[in-house]
Amino acid sequence: MVVVLLSGLAASQKYWGAPYDRLARNATIVAMDPLGFGSSMEFDSTLDVADPAVHVRMIDETLADLGLTGRPVVVVGHSMGASLALRWAASTDAALGVICFGAPLYRGDAEVTEQMRHLGWFEALLARGPLAERVCHWMCANRGTAQWLAVAIAPGLPVPVARDAVRHTWAGYIGAFRALIAHPGWRSALTELSRRRVPVHVVYGDSDGVPVDGRAAELAEEFEVVISRTLAGGHDLPLARAQECAAYVEAIVDACRSQLPERFASRPL
Repeated sequence: MVVVLLSGLAASQKYWGAPYDRLARNATIVAMDPLGFGSSMEFDSTLDVADPAVHVRMIDETLADLGLTGRPVVVVGHSMGASLALRWAASTDAALGVICFGAPLYRGDAEVTEQMRHLGWFEALLARGPLAERVCHWMCANRGTAQWLAVAIAPGLPVPVARDAVRHTWAGYIGAFRALIAHPGWRSALTELSRRRVPVHVVYGDSDGVPVDGRAAELAEEFEVVISRTLAGGHDLPLARAQECAAYVEAIVDACRSQLPERFASRPL
């Protein structure tokens, strides 16, 4: 069994800290930097990072490079990574389950704009637009200073997580935003997963300002495969409540392992 951990916008694989090591007791863990962020910042400049299919293909290529193609997978995503998790799972028969923490499941640009407004004026300005672009270009030109400034601005974050929050370029940032947050392709992915009866766990913090109010319950009502859960916390749920989230993932992985489809009978776990 493989567990793929996908981070959110302006994050890296360091978001998945030591509490998630427990998953390695019975599975192979692959924590990936989103394309254009963290250690993948120097991505191929010819890639169209505004194309969701490019992000999906990068997961396939990473698993292939690691010799994990064809293994059964539970894919776990946080925020933008949750949107990517849905798209990737819908593209392969290797996915046995999807866990989405804080998924920004917006139906179009109008909803994106509205939710950004709810986050507050400062967050909305830095999400996209001219100011966000200028700030990003300044960070690129002053990477070391920007990393320590990020630590000072967010003292509650682990230092490695805060420092990696500025390891991206504007092209990578806005491309990923358009491909995986503003783009409503998650819905067709969810439709495909429903057709294949792949369980999708949608988990939100009760004080998370990113999701549309009632969206998880709405999807659970519409799609039988969607399991909605709310935990105490905000958008940083997998970090702030890491032990609880890791235990939740482990339980889902164990459940998927106990119900392996016949097609995996001859494949390595």
